[in-house]
Amino acid sequence: MPQKMSIRDYAGEEVEVRRQGQSEDGHRLKVTHPDGRRWICEVSLDGAVEVESTYRDGQLADIETPDWLTDELAMLARPA
Repeated sequence: MPQKMSIRDYAGEEVEVRRQGQSEDGHRLKVTHPDGRRWICEVSLDGAVEVESTYRDGQLADIETPDWLTDELAMLARPA
Protein backbone atom coordinates (compact mmCIF):
# COMPACT_ATOMS: atom_id res chain seq x y z
CA MET A 1 0.00 0.00 0.00
CA PRO A 2 1.53 3.38 -0.99
CA GLN A 3 2.22 6.04 1.66
CA LYS A 4 -0.23 8.51 0.10
CA MET A 5 -3.28 7.86 -2.08
CA SER A 6 -6.78 9.14 -2.58
CA ILE A 7 -10.30 7.77 -2.52
CA ARG A 8 -13.59 9.41 -3.43
CA ASP A 9 -16.67 10.00 -1.33
CA TYR A 10 -20.11 9.20 -2.75
CA ALA A 11 -20.38 12.76 -4.11
CA GLY A 12 -17.15 12.27 -6.09
CA GLU A 13 -14.99 14.51 -3.88
CA GLU A 14 -11.34 13.44 -3.65
CA VAL A 15 -10.26 12.45 -0.13
CA GLU A 16 -6.62 12.06 0.91
CA VAL A 17 -5.45 8.85 2.59
CA ARG A 18 -2.02 8.58 4.21
CA ARG A 19 -0.57 5.43 5.64
CA GLN A 20 0.63 6.04 9.19
CA GLY A 21 2.01 2.59 9.91
CA GLN A 22 1.64 -1.13 9.41
CA SER A 23 1.12 -4.08 11.72
CA GLU A 24 0.76 -7.81 11.23
CA ASP A 25 -3.00 -7.32 11.00
CA GLY A 26 -3.20 -4.38 8.60
CA HIS A 27 -2.58 -0.65 8.25
CA ARG A 28 -3.11 2.51 10.27
CA LEU A 29 -4.45 5.28 8.02
CA LYS A 30 -5.17 9.00 8.29
CA VAL A 31 -8.08 10.02 6.06
CA THR A 32 -8.55 13.76 5.41
CA HIS A 33 -11.64 15.14 3.68
CA PRO A 34 -11.41 18.61 2.04
CA ASP A 35 -14.28 19.82 4.28
CA GLY A 36 -12.03 19.61 7.37
CA ARG A 37 -13.04 16.19 8.71
CA ARG A 38 -10.32 13.66 9.51
CA TRP A 39 -10.36 10.06 10.69
CA ILE A 40 -7.57 7.89 12.08
CA CYS A 41 -8.41 4.28 11.23
CA GLU A 42 -7.04 0.77 11.58
CA VAL A 43 -7.83 -1.36 8.53
CA SER A 44 -7.22 -5.09 8.80
CA LEU A 45 -6.02 -7.17 5.88
CA ASP A 46 -9.50 -8.65 5.54
CA GLY A 47 -11.05 -5.19 5.14
CA ALA A 48 -12.44 -4.57 8.64
CA VAL A 49 -12.29 -0.84 9.46
CA GLU A 50 -11.99 0.45 13.03
CA VAL A 51 -12.04 4.21 13.61
CA GLU A 52 -9.66 5.23 16.42
CA SER A 53 -10.26 8.98 16.50
CA THR A 54 -12.04 11.72 14.57
CA TYR A 55 -11.29 15.41 14.03
CA ARG A 56 -12.93 18.48 12.57
CA ASP A 57 -10.73 21.38 11.46
CA GLY A 58 -7.75 19.95 13.34
CA GLN A 59 -9.59 19.56 16.66
CA LEU A 60 -10.58 16.27 18.23
CA ALA A 61 -14.33 15.92 17.61
CA ASP A 62 -17.05 13.31 17.72
CA ILE A 63 -18.09 12.99 14.07
CA GLU A 64 -19.87 10.16 12.32
CA THR A 65 -18.09 7.68 10.12
CA PRO A 66 -19.76 7.78 6.70
CA ASP A 67 -20.46 4.61 4.75
CA TRP A 68 -18.26 5.74 1.84
CA LEU A 69 -15.25 5.79 4.19
CA THR A 70 -15.59 2.22 5.39
CA ASP A 71 -16.56 0.98 1.91
CA GLU A 72 -13.55 2.58 0.22
CA LEU A 73 -11.03 1.60 2.92
CA ALA A 74 -12.26 -2.00 2.93
CA MET A 75 -11.67 -2.16 -0.84
CA LEU A 76 -8.13 -0.78 -0.42
CA ALA A 77 -7.28 -3.50 2.08
CA ARG A 78 -8.27 -6.38 -0.16
CA PRO A 79 -5.58 -7.83 -2.41
CA ALA A 80 -5.91 -7.19 -6.14
